[in-house]
Amino acid sequence: MKVVPVIDLKGGLVVRAVLGLRDLYKPVVDSVYGTCKPVELVAKLIREGFGVVYIADIDSIMGGEVNEEVFRSLKGLKVKVIADIGVTDEERLRRAVELADCPVLATESLPSLSFLSSALKSYGDRAFVSLDLRSGKVVSRAPEISGKDLCEVCKPLKELGALRVILIDFDRIGSYFGPNIEGAKILVREGFEVYVGGGVRGLDDLIRLREIGVSGALVASALHSGKIRAHELRALGFI
Repeated sequence: MKVVPVIDLKGGLVVRAVLGLRDLYKPVVDSVYGTCKPVELVAKLIREGFGVVYIADIDSIMGGEVNEEVFRSLKGLKVKVIADIGVTDEERLRRAVELADCPVLATESLPSLSFLSSALKSYGDRAFVSLDLRSGKVVSRAPEISGKDLCEVCKPLKELGALRVILIDFDRIGSYFGPNIEGAKILVREGFEVYVGGGVRGLDDLIRLREIGVSGALVASALHSGKIRAHELRALGFI
């Protein structure tokens, strides 16, 4: 299992995400990395040995413009980018594929399962499906899965050809409440390649996620705060 640093972008800066309450997100001011500038932060992460980053473009996800300049600047760095820019239609999908190595098809943004099916047929070898949860239910514009339990959406996703999924639990983001272990277990049992985001407190949580078969953990707050350090991750094989 690998740790993937998360960069939440808003207004061109790295912000601290808390509980998915995006209107309240503010630039990171106390990070051990000493910057809220995304390209500087990614360069520092690369020097620490990270080869993959996850970027959530909050402006774009909320219906605004894509932080395209940031993504284009990252093209010159030796890092793989997984990115959620809020894919809601074919145009946004095209831009996501252009700007990121691995575009994220997030349930909160998807208009329908038919759109997801089409996107996976074209880009399923690169794409991640993000299963976005709040209060234990799937958040989605797609009526077929909106408000469903996690176990209820596994079958339709598998039938559509989803291979890699990210479990994002909004109630845990930036909270240090611990990751959604039970949700991760469900997805692992269903045979998905599973990444988990939200709630990671420290190394013990990462070890537990690895033990249950998770492939990757998305981490932001615990890295910025120094609760988890790169040298510790290297020693345990998470980088």
